[in-house]
Amino acid sequence: MLTTNLTEETRHFMNKSQCGHDSSQDSLAKRILVCCTERPHNRKGETVPGNVLPKPGECGTMLSNRILGGNTTEIDEFPWMALIQYKTAPDAFGFYCGGSLINSHYVLTAAHCIKNLNIPRHWELYAVRLGEWDLRQDPDCVVDTRGRRDCFDPYTDIRIDYAIVHPSYIPTSLYKFNDIALIRLVDSVTRLTHFTPICLPVAKSIRSKLFTNQVMEVAGWGATENGTNSPIKLKINQKVWNATRCKRTYHSHGMAINSNFQMCAGGEEGVDTCFGDSGGPLMVTERIDDSNVYFVAGLVSYGPQPCGLSGWPGIYTRVGSYMDWIIANLLP
Repeated sequence: MLTTNLTEETRHFMNKSQCGHDSSQDSLAKRILVCCTERPHNRKGETVPGNVLPKPGECGTMLSNRILGGNTTEIDEFPWMALIQYKTAPDAFGFYCGGSLINSHYVLTAAHCIKNLNIPRHWELYAVRLGEWDLRQDPDCVVDTRGRRDCFDPYTDIRIDYAIVHPSYIPTSLYKFNDIALIRLVDSVTRLTHFTPICLPVAKSIRSKLFTNQVMEVAGWGATENGTNSPIKLKINQKVWNATRCKRTYHSHGMAINSNFQMCAGGEEGVDTCFGDSGGPLMVTERIDDSNVYFVAGLVSYGPQPCGLSGWPGIYTRVGSYMDWIIANLLP
């Protein structure tokens, strides 16, 4: 291969594909042998290449539109939500970040979930859990008004192959610019009832939206590098701030906000934002073909300490600004 302009994940794939050298020829240089891997298989259905993004209607939809009220999600709400599992000791595991399933092979998350000074060096990025609702039970079950027990499909843990962090992300920076990463899964994910990907803002009309004053949703278990706050997946509405107002608020404490790549939401009095997972999605709905379709507009990056502080919004990575990078880093 004569090309030298290779992406990080392409080099990773090529290195993993090497399986020895051929010394049979009379040459000073050994030829590198490259083995073709088997095509990944889904447990059900056909394999979808990892570089194919689903179209609206194939992503961002839920079977149920039921809302019970309050912050507790329905058992089948937000079926793209993922928990990132770390191996913290030989026989110990924990969830310390979240993410979003975006197609059959990839989960979108924050870079600080991969490279972070707060994550101990001996921790290993291990697996992604899909189809979770209540961490205390498997399968997840609820009791309806008639006392009948209704159970959902069990969750699935899928091993992580590798992660790709945005090359301009600086782990030591307080500002967390370019706080975005992709996780490649070892096994392909089929589109089952609780494994539906969320849509990405592929269309330029959505990519460029500022979403000022638009109400979005955040969901999760409050999983950060410091632990998990809730055993049950929760949700909350968050209003997107005007960029100038957000910059002014954070600048007053010596923090810089780049509104081209970051967005601000929440921070309203009496609204608790503490349970959004690090790397989890800030979600917006768009009306397409008479249906509400969910898109990931932002990724939970950081916020004030303590969290949920009135007048201080959370900071989210603006996903639309990174669509070219995301698409360029998806492999089949």
